[in-house]
This record gives sequence, C-alpha cells and structure tokens, in this order.
Amino acid sequence: MQRFMETNKITYNLMSFSAFKGILIFTYLLDGPKSFKDLQNLLHEHKFVTESVSIDTIRIYINTLKKMGCDIQKETRHRVSYFYIASHPFELKIDDTQAKNIIKVFKAVSKSIDLEDFISLQGFFDKISKYISNQELREEIRNVSPVKLQNAELIKELMKHVKAKNEVTLEYDSPRSGIKNIDILADKLYISNGKLYLAGFNTEYENYGSLLVNKISKVISVNLGKPKLKIPVLTVKYRYLKNDSEVFEPIEEEKILSEDDNEIIVEITSKNKFSVTQRILSHTNKCVVISPDNFKDEIISYLKQMKEGYFGQE
Repeated sequence: MQRFMETNKITYNLMSFSAFKGILIFTYLLDGPKSFKDLQNLLHEHKFVTESVSIDTIRIYINTLKKMGCDIQKETRHRVSYFYIASHPFELKIDDTQAKNIIKVFKAVSKSIDLEDFISLQGFFDKISKYISNQELREEIRNVSPVKLQNAELIKELMKHVKAKNEVTLEYDSPRSGIKNIDILADKLYISNGKLYLAGFNTEYENYGSLLVNKISKVISVNLGKPKLKIPVLTVKYRYLKNDSEVFEPIEEEKILSEDDNEIIVEITSKNKFSVTQRILSHTNKCVVISPDNFKDEIISYLKQMKEGYFGQE
C-alpha cells in the first residue's frame, strides 16, 4: 500500500495475481457465457495480465469458484462448452432507504459532472437496479438519468462530433415546423432541467442555440471540409447598479471590470446571444447596457415591446 501511495501504479508486486485472475474470471462469467478460449483471450488482452493462461489453469479457477458457492452452469453450442454464473453468494442487496439515498446523491452530483461520467453512472445504475426488491424504486433508479431513454449510439456519435467541432446535418423534429434537416456546428452537449441538449450555431435559429437531443432522429451527413457555419462570440459590457438588499454574483461567462460604492462594471462573453439577453433582462432596472450599441438597441426594443404588452392588457 505504501508503494502504491508513492507511485500510484499497480505492479506485479502489489497484488496476488492468482486472486486477481480469479476475480477477472468471476466477472467475465457474470457478463455472460464464455468458452475456455474466450477466457484465455480476455485474460491475455487484459492490461495487467497480458500472459497466456492454460485451459487447465482456467478449469482450476472455475472449480475454485464453485467451491466458494458459485452456481456455474454449462451450455454447449456447436460442440463447444460455454460457462456462466447463474447465482453466487456475493449478491448485492439494496434496501429501500439505500436506494432512495443513491437516487438523491445522483441528482446532486449530476449537476456538476460531464456527460461521459453521466453515461457511465447510468450503466452502473442499470447493473445495481436488479438488486433492488422494490419495483417502483427499481424503475426509478433505472430511469433516473435523462439520457437513459434516449438513443445511446446517437449520443455517442454526437459526443464525437462535439469533440471534433464538426459541422453536421441532422434530421430534427422541430416543434415549430415538423421534421426537417438542420445544419449545426456542434459545440457542446449539456443537461438542463433533466433534458439533454446539443448546442451550436444552427440553421433552425440562424444563431447559436440548443436542440433537444430526443428530437434528433439521426445524423444525416458530416461536412469534412471547411465549415460553412461559424459560431459568433458576443461581448457585452454593462453597468450593474448596486442594491443594499442584494449581492451581485457573476456567472461563469462574466468578469468584473471595476467596482465602486454605487455600481459594478461587468463584461459578459458568450456564444449564446439568447442567454446573454436573458441575463441582462433578469437584472431588470438595476442594469444598463454600455456596449455594443447594436445590442443596446435590441435590449431597448425588447423593453419597449414588454411595456407595450403591459399597456395593452390595461
């Protein structure tokens, strides 16, 4: 343990390899039926084993697992024997209180983890759900992730395009105009209010915006040449008038340029014009846009429309 703490690396001297290989075989047989040849290949390909294990040795491991209480069954296909674990004495049991706590913890950490970890956690929940006897809680933990009921292969493909910042054409079921093709310069995947979104500059909104992933049917094509679309970046400077009853808390895209007793000068930089507009309007009369002039004019126009709307209701 001391050596592991110093090097953070696992070596042959830090484990019992006989026990380790036994655990591996136990895991492989839990995943589904495996032949002797399958087990040999899996052990040989494992990054910590990387050695040939004879069929006789594998047979010893299987018999040892049987002695430990594992019910190992055999089936034959085309004259080849396949082994699997029907049951074992190490089964996990999760009571109702533990299941509720697992769901509660997941909902808390899901706000700060990336999508890949999200998907990994969902795989974990799929595995442990069968050990929950309460049917209602079992279904809740299986479906606690917003990506659970969506096309996993499509999500993986979108993650790949986001990572490469590819321009892709999607088949999308638009709430406004039905099924259509949309070009988008894929920028990021994110979860908001329990829903998964793909963000980027797209032809549906002719601006930076977000598309619900569960409305995307498929990726039709990928533009491997120079992208036709470009993601504009908007920088807005505004004055925030201080209020003794409230504390100004900048968001991730903002930085404070200056501050005195009466006001704070803030700069916000974002690809998403809509979110910047929402941020400015959320400050109500405590905020005055300084620049750029065209954005200032748009905010004034929004405010006039809002005023006209209220007067129209009187």
